[in-house]
Amino acid sequence: MDLFIKLSRRMGMCIAASATMGLFTACTAKPLPILIEKYCVSDSGLSKYWLTLNTSDKTGAIRYQYMGQDVRYVVKTMQINGNEIGGRADFQASATGEIRGTPITFIYDDSIGTFKDGNAGTSCQNKQPAEHISSPPPAPAAQSL
Repeated sequence: MDLFIKLSRRMGMCIAASATMGLFTACTAKPLPILIEKYCVSDSGLSKYWLTLNTSDKTGAIRYQYMGQDVRYVVKTMQINGNEIGGRADFQASATGEIRGTPITFIYDDSIGTFKDGNAGTSCQNKQPAEHISSPPPAPAAQSL
């Protein structure tokens, strides 16, 4: 039965069972879209994220702005569990001169529209266009010696 429940969740269904009454109830949950594009902001308004996540290819990009930094990350690993998408994104480029960044370990919950970067939580919506992350920030200018 546990295998049946796990397979059902993976297929976008939910199962409720009562061992004492022998009742089973099944319902169909809304499946994840193939392409998720969201704009997420922390409660303080200081951290901003633009997400593009492809749940079919398990690829994506995250643009992150904080205190004057503007950094782009590429999703390297992605796991999907029901309506939650978790993974790791590594530094790709910066529009503000950073040459490296701490990887982002994230969880996006599509059912409630939240994004977590480690312990930092944000709420997500579609108010800002996601095309902000469709092209990487310009590479920093080469410095002459």
